[in-house]
Amino acid sequence: MSLVAAQTLTGRTWVARPNRSLSALGRRLVFVVTAAVSGTIAFVFSCIGAWPVAPFTGLELALLWWALRRTEACAHDVETITLESGHLTIETRRGARLERHVFQSYWARLQVIKPPGQASHRVLIRSHGKEVEVGSLLNEEQRMALAKDLKQDLAALQPRQSIPWKQAQTT
Repeated sequence: MSLVAAQTLTGRTWVARPNRSLSALGRRLVFVVTAAVSGTIAFVFSCIGAWPVAPFTGLELALLWWALRRTEACAHDVETITLESGHLTIETRRGARLERHVFQSYWARLQVIKPPGQASHRVLIRSHGKEVEVGSLLNEEQRMALAKDLKQDLAALQPRQSIPWKQAQTT
C-alpha cells in the first residue's frame, strides 16, 4: 500500500493507493503466456487421448481472465484526503464509483476503533451524524500513521480553550 502526504500552500493532502505491481500490459502478458503454456499442455494431452484435460484448462483460463479483469477494474482505486481552508474533503474512487465527502474541520472528529474479533483498526471521521471510514486501502501501520497525522492537524485547527479565571469573592 502507498500513503503519500504532501504539504500544499493552503493545507495538507494525503493520497492512499493500493499496490499494483502489474501494469495493464503486464496483465495481458501474464494471460497470454499462461494461455500458451496451458493450451500447449492441454493439446498434447488431448492428442494422446487424455481429452478431459481440455475443459479444465478452459476453466483455469476463464478464472485467470476473470481475476485479471477484476484487478484491472480496481487498478485506479484511490483515496484522497485534503485538509485546507476550514474544510476536510475525502474523495474515494472504487472502480467506477466516486464518493466525495466534505466536513467542516472545526466539527470533524477522528475516531480510531478496533471492532471485536478483528485484527485491524478502523479510522473514522465523524461530524453531524455522518461518518466516513478512511485508510481502508492501507495496511495497519500506515492507517495508524494517517490517524496520528490527521488527529494532530485537526487538533491544530481547533481554537485553544482558555481557562476562565475564578474571580475572588469578596464578602
